[in-house]
Amino acid sequence: MKFLLFLSLPFLVVLLSCAPKTTVVRYEDLQAPCPRETYMTVRYCPTKFAYSGKIQHLSRIKVESLETGKSVTISVRMNKSVKGLCIPKKFKHFMSKGPTFRARVKVLRCGENGVRECPRSIRGYASWYGPKFHGKKTASGTRFDMHDLVAAHRTLPLGTVLLVKNLKNGKTVKVKVLDRGPFVRGRHLDLSYKAAKKLGMFGDGVIPFVAKVIRCGG
Repeated sequence: MKFLLFLSLPFLVVLLSCAPKTTVVRYEDLQAPCPRETYMTVRYCPTKFAYSGKIQHLSRIKVESLETGKSVTISVRMNKSVKGLCIPKKFKHFMSKGPTFRARVKVLRCGENGVRECPRSIRGYASWYGPKFHGKKTASGTRFDMHDLVAAHRTLPLGTVLLVKNLKNGKTVKVKVLDRGPFVRGRHLDLSYKAAKKLGMFGDGVIPFVAKVIRCGG
């Protein structure tokens, strides 16, 4: 019996090494990064916008200084490299005496459309856009690159990551929502040229799709 077990072990190892690898999609972070109220260290930046790596892009926030008691309501843009929050330099002597201060931050509106949570999946009809919009500024503030795996959606928080499946051929692609659209009735997602190519949708133009939300906003 031990001899038979010894002989079967190499066969088992070969069998396992030839087994196909599976990809597990985990549904996490379905809450957009919009804390209703939090405390942050705030510094000043030489820009006309406020930035944070902890709050959804284009959220409307109220920043209340714990040092002076003064407050300011402002729109904030997401920047992952910013720890805490930075606000325009013009507020320096109004909110604090030094270069940094602690503040209570309230999110008055999450993102540009108030969406705090994402559905687990979306479905509908997808189109694509390319050369005509290449290099133009997107709703997220970045330049549209048709060779990136990106997409446009009317309401999902910017930064949301989707796993899109072409229901006509079964092909899939992972994209990040960085823009708004499509603004054509009956269409629910606009994909970049590269994403459309991976989905094999050029022959159809518009395809039925289902997309799983891998990450909500961020």
